[in-house]
Amino acid sequence: MQFKEGLELTVTSGNIRQETLAENAKNFLSFEYDEDMNQDAFLHLLAVGRHQLTSACSFRLKTIPCYSLFRFYEGIVDITCGKDTFTGQPGQLLFLSPSSELNYRIRSGRCHFFEICFVGSAAEHYRNLLPSVIPYNNTLAASCIPQTMDHLLGHVPHDPQLDLLMYSKWINDIFTELCVYSMNDMRLNEKIPSYILEMKKMFDSEYQNSYSLAGLEQYFEKSRYRLCREFSQYFGASPIQYLNHRRIEEAKTLLLSTSMSVHEVGSAVGIDNTNHFIGLFKRETGTTPLVFKQEAPVAISELHYPFSPGAHPQ
Repeated sequence: MQFKEGLELTVTSGNIRQETLAENAKNFLSFEYDEDMNQDAFLHLLAVGRHQLTSACSFRLKTIPCYSLFRFYEGIVDITCGKDTFTGQPGQLLFLSPSSELNYRIRSGRCHFFEICFVGSAAEHYRNLLPSVIPYNNTLAASCIPQTMDHLLGHVPHDPQLDLLMYSKWINDIFTELCVYSMNDMRLNEKIPSYILEMKKMFDSEYQNSYSLAGLEQYFEKSRYRLCREFSQYFGASPIQYLNHRRIEEAKTLLLSTSMSVHEVGSAVGIDNTNHFIGLFKRETGTTPLVFKQEAPVAISELHYPFSPGAHPQ
């Protein structure tokens, strides 16, 4: 697919339907570029769009050297920028330094992510303030990011000077919030007791293990009531609620990206009792694992990723 001069998207592996390619091309907009854009005070939007794919594949984006910001809604994507490869998954944003070529590898069967490419002297300042991989809590009620990404996708250019001001403002709004969010998150982590952070890390990376409040009480040498109270204070859910949510999120990925049975998926995320797994899954998502897997191509992904910019049935 050829966009404005300097932007070209090429499929390198995988079997992607022409209809899917056409839909992705329609949802990926590109704009004119001038070298002077790198030096002035504005952030200049070069490309913006949504990638929605239904099968594992790889593709390459060739462009002029520019910054890239991604937000992931569904699926797991490896993105190679220069010599570095980053993995994006739901609940994250990815901010990459300028590169003339990005290589994408879609690991799961279904994938949905947002991307903007931009240039401008202010971008390097944000690059110095933010990590490449940015955890982002998309349940923040006051967040401007979902709506601002909608603006970037939905705006119809009509006046070059006004468009420049609006695009630059929206991109700055996103990065201002991310900087404030990241700094607050770092300050919060400095206040959280080390044993609470360790517990969360265990749940995040070793969710498949068996846990109980009695076992956690013994391991951390703190009362279970204190552990529950403090964990809820900092993360908005009890330890077991948080663990179950983490397990179900991982189960959704496995259901959409593997041929594992419902029982196998439950066991893989640490829930051996299949009926219990189905009950937890339905409580978290509103549907059973089997229905989630069967209906994923249309309704379910939009139901469970409600902040997808401009989401609508394809």
